[in-house]
Amino acid sequence: MNTTFLTRRIFLSFAVLLLVFTNLSAQLKISSGYDLSFTNANKANEILSNFNSSNTDAISPFNSFGLSNGLLFGIRYEVEFIGVEANWIYRFDDEEVVLSEVDNTVNSIKLLGRFQTFSFGIDNQFNWFSYGGSVDFNITNIKAKLNEQDSKNLFLKENNYSATFYFGFNTSRSNQIALSIRPFVKIPLTNIDYNDLDINLNENSTVNNSKGRPLMFGLRIIFMNG
Repeated sequence: MNTTFLTRRIFLSFAVLLLVFTNLSAQLKISSGYDLSFTNANKANEILSNFNSSNTDAISPFNSFGLSNGLLFGIRYEVEFIGVEANWIYRFDDEEVVLSEVDNTVNSIKLLGRFQTFSFGIDNQFNWFSYGGSVDFNITNIKAKLNEQDSKNLFLKENNYSATFYFGFNTSRSNQIALSIRPFVKIPLTNIDYNDLDINLNENSTVNNSKGRPLMFGLRIIFMNG
């Protein structure tokens, strides 16, 4: 059984358990929201920089992976001031290089970064303030569109684990819709190996060590039923 499939089964099992054990002294809530993140992706950006250095005549070189945004969906189980959460976050970050344009024919590479996180966490909430953390399973997926074609080539697919810590600023839990604003930091626990990205993009390895642990900072805006 592969790791991704196992993680999804754990996520679904967690949701079923919460539904089974819901009682009068607790509340099961559904949440959705927006995630804005900045990732310190030094290793991936070194690979992009090496590509730019080898293609100095490019019309528009690669920028850097870093700022991403996306959506969050989850469930939350509350008992008094303790909350247990399971969330799914899906973020986007695309980077493109245009090498040449001749007779309306564009020679380009567009990297489509898609980043999924399955998180399981706990927090303490005291009216308007909360703090908490989670353990995360992350899927990094980068595909490439070549020369503006519709087809995509897989350049990288890697999994890793991380831990996230946050502070929350919340509206009253007595409202029908509650709002939580959460600045957070995500600390990687295991590596991401960018070697496939390097080989697919540069045709050989251009970095001495292709493994990295990108640190992430961000802000989440979460809505949930009160």
